[in-house]
Amino acid sequence: MSELRVIIAGGGTGGHLFPALAIGDELKSCGTDVMYMGSTYGIEAKHLMDRNENCKLLNIRGIQRTFSLAAIGQNLLFPIKFIIGYIQSIITILEFKPHVVVGTGGYASGLPMLAALLLKKKTLLQEQNSFPGITTRKLSHKVDTICIAYESAQQYLNKTALLTGNPIRKDLNLIDRNEACEKLGLNPDKTVIFILGGSQGSHPFNVHFTNVYGDYINKDIQLLWQTGNGDIDWLNAEIDSPLVKLTPFIHQMSDAYSAADIVISRAGALAIEELKSCGKAMVLIPFPLAAADHQTENARSLVIENAAICISQTEMYDGSLETTIIELLKNKSKLKSLKENAKRLSFPNALTEISNQIMELAHA
Repeated sequence: MSELRVIIAGGGTGGHLFPALAIGDELKSCGTDVMYMGSTYGIEAKHLMDRNENCKLLNIRGIQRTFSLAAIGQNLLFPIKFIIGYIQSIITILEFKPHVVVGTGGYASGLPMLAALLLKKKTLLQEQNSFPGITTRKLSHKVDTICIAYESAQQYLNKTALLTGNPIRKDLNLIDRNEACEKLGLNPDKTVIFILGGSQGSHPFNVHFTNVYGDYINKDIQLLWQTGNGDIDWLNAEIDSPLVKLTPFIHQMSDAYSAADIVISRAGALAIEELKSCGKAMVLIPFPLAAADHQTENARSLVIENAAICISQTEMYDGSLETTIIELLKNKSKLKSLKENAKRLSFPNALTEISNQIMELAHA
């Protein structure tokens, strides 16, 4: 094994997994041996296997907040899975012998972080959101270091945190717009709206745009639409237009961001960080059921700085979104200021700063 070893725990959604992968890739480029920990139920299960990563997946999922029989059954099993997952986390850490255990959030990060604290390992939490997740809030006074992306997150923590921003993939770089459009099968002479509902897509987005995509087509606007895997089949059956490009998932986000004139997105922390880094004009529609409504807080921090437009999901349904998009396309100065302010708020050195913090802990 490498002289330095780090476990990175997190997942459930892309917002927790992709920062973990970015940090892991950076550490591995320096010769560090990295192991990932996550859940068999999260997005990480497929992504880590596809990348052939060294990983340990736990049979754990978050508390189910619906009232179906399946959800009740899963919640009844939660204490048993919690104990088993905790023991597995302890065994994994004892076997791998990491110098540092990093948590990037999500239900998959809690058990490894608790096990690391029990075994007195060096620990670091990387919190993406303006309102920290439960793992960060509960363990903030126990871990060695916390890295945050929003100053407002500090008020919820019992330890002084470092403002580093969110780490994004190093391969995320804008390319020539014409080239990006060609790669995606889009016409570079026409406006492109990128619909981004998160790594798993957004069903409310998909329903809404199925009803209104004709309005965009009538104005000769192209839609690059990341649907998620769950809805792609019925959307393909429902929509047939050369101006609409449907895809369940986009692996080369550099192409999508480079082609887009405006991005319509949920207000997840990672999506926002990538959009800021690329200096894109964004219209954010926060997921209304996010814990403590943290996506609205994420979006509000940009709106205050004139770096994004925020529309509620309810307003999306009443036509405000389409009105906003059309007005924004006509207002070139507003479009320009949104892009410039978004870029100004980015953290280009986030990945380096977080990796340096991990290295400092490893050598402490």
